[in-house]
Amino acid sequence: MTTVAAIAGLLAIVVTGVRWLRVMQREHYIADSCFTTARRWILRRPLEKVALIPALAGAVVALVAPHRTAAAIGALVAAVCASVFPFGMSLLGRDSRVKMTRRAITLASVVGFLAVAVVGIVSPFGRWYTGPAIAALLMPLLVDIGAWITAPIEARILGRYRDAAAKKLRTIGPKVIAVTGSWGKTSTKRHVADLLRDSVSVLASPASFNNTGGLSLTINNHMSPGCEVFVAEMGMYGPGEIRALTEWIVPDVAIICAVGPMHLERAGSIEAIVAAKSEILERASQAVLWVSNPLLDELAAQQTIRVWRVGWRGTPNLDVEVAVGDDNDTIEVSRSGQVIGTCSRANGVHPENAACAVAAVLAYGLDERAIAAALPTLAGPEHRATIAHTEAGVFVIDDTFNSNPEGAARALDSLVHAIPNGQRAVVTPGFVELGAAQFEENEQFATAVIASDVTLVVVGYTNRRALVQGAGGTATVVVRNRNAARDWVRAQLHSGDGVLWENDLPDYYP
Repeated sequence: MTTVAAIAGLLAIVVTGVRWLRVMQREHYIADSCFTTARRWILRRPLEKVALIPALAGAVVALVAPHRTAAAIGALVAAVCASVFPFGMSLLGRDSRVKMTRRAITLASVVGFLAVAVVGIVSPFGRWYTGPAIAALLMPLLVDIGAWITAPIEARILGRYRDAAAKKLRTIGPKVIAVTGSWGKTSTKRHVADLLRDSVSVLASPASFNNTGGLSLTINNHMSPGCEVFVAEMGMYGPGEIRALTEWIVPDVAIICAVGPMHLERAGSIEAIVAAKSEILERASQAVLWVSNPLLDELAAQQTIRVWRVGWRGTPNLDVEVAVGDDNDTIEVSRSGQVIGTCSRANGVHPENAACAVAAVLAYGLDERAIAAALPTLAGPEHRATIAHTEAGVFVIDDTFNSNPEGAARALDSLVHAIPNGQRAVVTPGFVELGAAQFEENEQFATAVIASDVTLVVVGYTNRRALVQGAGGTATVVVRNRNAARDWVRAQLHSGDGVLWENDLPDYYP
């Protein structure tokens, strides 16, 4: 029995190592990611709470039982429980598998040494056969510790790529337009590049390459001599990250297109988010701020550099230089009361992102006639409130990326206006990373969905209680995962109906 327990424990180490390494990789190697994910599953799914009882009981028996057979059975139970926890999380992943990069291999090696250390701690007590099971049960913690241990090593390696990118950036010398925001930064970045593309040589960081690694890769691999403008998206999880980016990517124009509760879970307060985002202004020559947000209006008043104030047209008691308004599908951008041009919501463009982009290229010095010519070509990135129709004739709003309360409310409004008579549904797992505000934001969104006479389809467990409570049990469908939601949509919605897919969480969320 002791041999069986030891083998089961070793297999469990492999299985749990793959599972939690995948989580860590998807969470950008932030050291507390595995513990946070495990805690999320335990808190959200009743089954996980029940499963903890045999897991912990098995571990205790393995460590303290007086007889070898009992201890081995306890270790076997602990190994099995560790291997299948969390019960609803697939081992290899629905949307992405572990990529065995150099960094992943380094982390896996360190975690392996930590697992051996756990076995070594147990062995002197004559329970060598229980050590592997205990190590497997502790795997989320071991992967977190491994990420913490390897962080300085990775920072040093990344520093070499960053230094090479900084040197290349200085040599080529493009103007830099840097973009950040709680949401909308990828869309705004793309709009800036599209407005400039026919007039100057421009490079924009691809997709969501918005940290040191992604921006270094963009410059090292894609920037060529003759590049005149580099549009850099800058993201953050906490204070100091954007400041570190601007030390070597110094913005000529810095944009903050939105601030809100996204990443509130890590930042702690909305004030901390504003402070972290405002780091992008510290070295900038000019700033573009969406001042229809009172927090950014206040931030604009504190600046000593040239500020382009951007906001909704006709807002009382708000000084706006670049204004935007929309009439159904048409978005109109103006400067100092004079219309520059229009673009279309139907192309997935959000008015505030378009207006911030226009202000940024004005700050760069682009002629208004060139802006007017390029504006109608603007389109939003995929999966950010993009509109399509299925083969069955169902109207679809795909807002599965960068979901946030403000954008979700706007997408819901678009669904209601587009489908005034047919059946309408919102499919969502809710919003995440909102900290203390998460329950209330999800509850309020569910209430708004039901008030709009729209069926709410709740996906998964992450925000189920808040969404169901907000819906009040009315016109609500609860499904286990996105595949089940897709089956429901195909069965229930037909030509003339509409659906909003609002957010899509990775499968390591409950």
